[in-house]
Amino acid sequence: MLFFSHIWDGLLKLATLVGFIVLAVHFGLDQRIHPVPLMIGIVAGIWILIYRQYLSIVSSWLYAHLSLRTNVSFSEAKALRKLFQLDVSGKWVQVSNIKKLPSDARHDAVMQALERFSAGRKAMLL
Repeated sequence: MLFFSHIWDGLLKLATLVGFIVLAVHFGLDQRIHPVPLMIGIVAGIWILIYRQYLSIVSSWLYAHLSLRTNVSFSEAKALRKLFQLDVSGKWVQVSNIKKLPSDARHDAVMQALERFSAGRKAMLL
């Protein structure tokens, strides 16, 4: 099951997961690593590491830029992952009401929401 918190997170996870599977088949990992569940575990583990460390930042940046229509830097997007993604309880902080604010107030509102909600949230592995 693929857990995602917003459309950009889901699309990026799905695209990269399909890409990893295509690469695994292209390089014949199913023929080189036996048993197949071990190969699936290795590919999934590498995907999780790369997604959590790097691609989740892109996901947060896309959500801020395209959905909330506010400008954030990549360093801010790295911090905003905690706000924009699911936590261990499977809950996501709804911040879509920020779109209703004037464009010059959105950045500050996103950063205030991060300060307000991030203390009690623990990141989910996926």
